[in-house]
Amino acid sequence: MVEELLELRKILEEKIAQLENEVRLYKRLLSLIDEAIGQRSFTTAAQEKEKREVAKKPLEVQVLKSKEGEELGIAEIYEDELVLKPKVSVKLEGLIKRFFVEKILDRYREEDEGAVREGKKRASLDYEIKEEGGNISAIVVRNYGDENRRRDIVRAFRWTLERSLKS
Repeated sequence: MVEELLELRKILEEKIAQLENEVRLYKRLLSLIDEAIGQRSFTTAAQEKEKREVAKKPLEVQVLKSKEGEELGIAEIYEDELVLKPKVSVKLEGLIKRFFVEKILDRYREEDEGAVREGKKRASLDYEIKEEGGNISAIVVRNYGDENRRRDIVRAFRWTLERSLKS
């Protein structure tokens, strides 16, 4: 009986040693996999900053001029947004608000909201007006839609700036 117990003990010790070796192997494999994932999926802060800068460069920058050739502003065109920046001092109240915001931007937003409700569009036009010292510094238009609509928005902004200067 003692001999059988000693034999069982020896078998168990061998099995434990074998399992411990397997556990070490599996832990090493996990470590190697984690290392490979880390090298492929994570970027340094400098790499991330560079990606954002490249992604944030406008596709096109249009200079907006009056009929007399005076520079009124610029339109920075990005893939999914439009940044309109007046070069002249212009307040939100007045023609910008009554015409450009309410008649152009709000109209497009309402159209898009209807299309979103009907499932025809995924997102509606949205805009943000940035002001500094009571004057507009930029109007950011997101989800502007297709090229025709973008051109229409830029034209309306240029026209509004020109009319604002004359009044």
